[in-house]
Amino acid sequence: MASDDILIFFARSKLRLEVLKELNKKPQIASFLAHKLTKHREVISRIFLDLQEQGLSKCKNPESPHFRYYKITRKGKKVLKEIN
Repeated sequence: MASDDILIFFARSKLRLEVLKELNKKPQIASFLAHKLTKHREVISRIFLDLQEQGLSKCKNPESPHFRYYKITRKGKKVLKEIN
């Protein structure tokens, strides 16, 4: 079961859950996802970092200064399944 901290994490920002759902479909780049969700790239980038801090996503190419791909982790898939 998802912990209270994770539930509060998503309750504080519904966009976090939306981004995690998009990551579950396929790895994403902040600028492309921002365009799709009609949000600023910086907002999506921050959410990617928030999700990564919680262990819900992972950057596939952290050494790249541009176009970092993020993917959902096993923990992220498990949490998403439990929330849905």
